[in-house]
Amino acid sequence: MSIGRITPAALSERLRHSPAPLLLDARRRDAFRREPLALPHAVPIHMDEQPPQLPDLPRSTPIVVYCLCNGQASSTRVARWLDAAGYRDIAVLDGGWPAWLAGGGVTAVLAPEARRQIAGWTVLAEEPQGDLIAEAAFLRGLALPARRDLAVLFVDMVDSTRLFATHAPEQVLGLVQAFMEIVTEIAVSHCGDVHDFEGDGAMLYFASPTESLPAAFAIRDALAERRVTRPDLPEVRMALDFGPLVIGRIGGRERRGLSFIGTAVHTAARLLKLAPPGGIAATEAVMNHARASQQDHANAFLLHAEPQHLKGFDAPVSVYLTHQSSRRRKT
Repeated sequence: MSIGRITPAALSERLRHSPAPLLLDARRRDAFRREPLALPHAVPIHMDEQPPQLPDLPRSTPIVVYCLCNGQASSTRVARWLDAAGYRDIAVLDGGWPAWLAGGGVTAVLAPEARRQIAGWTVLAEEPQGDLIAEAAFLRGLALPARRDLAVLFVDMVDSTRLFATHAPEQVLGLVQAFMEIVTEIAVSHCGDVHDFEGDGAMLYFASPTESLPAAFAIRDALAERRVTRPDLPEVRMALDFGPLVIGRIGGRERRGLSFIGTAVHTAARLLKLAPPGGIAATEAVMNHARASQQDHANAFLLHAEPQHLKGFDAPVSVYLTHQSSRRRKT
């Protein structure tokens, strides 16, 4: 895989000389609406476009991809697409958009017609397979074990045990697959990844709540929409936290896996039982991020009447739950 990394300073220098690399800005369409600024002359790649579309240019064209999160998850994903399409000179911007801003990089408003800079587009035939997004993106180059702040999102199928009483095991497997396919696709499109599928649930992780919180609402809405045509699909409940985690490998010589150790993992797991069907539970750490940059999501939560005493924790935890009116209404 011919994917490199480039620092903001090195990219700034490259942009002063000809030929300058093609800049691709990888994010969802609603993210462009919320934050219209971008690197000058960047071309948007819509992460929620199905199937994904890529520029159809000479494969020797130098390309630099960046995304809004400092973990480079979406930009790494697009870089993989480009590599699979045959491009040979691809780099991901180290630290993404936050690093570019922190370095005093020039910005410009991304014009709606920016995609017209590219005359030809091609459809991604198939998602490339490979390492976990985290290992290829925001854990790349880190000596493990490593410590960094991450957002954790636990997803649970409500009343899944009942399925075994009403469905054959093969049917249950099909329902779990349909459920987790939606969860996985949305997690990856929001700069996240799945750490593990645990029976009727999954643990997802993201660089920050800026990605995990919109992902939680998108998962909830997508599963609710899918239940219209597949009513036996279970409802979902979710819980989020954010904080420092230690990431390292565990296991023996025959089999090793990536492990996430930290309070945020246990807090989110314990909060799951407090979320009602279709509901989302979140901690104060997540809400602080939401109030700063995602007020519409923050407004969807109400503080639980009493701080919760969670198993294994000495101090009570403030818990926020989505209220019923936060659910998307069909028109």
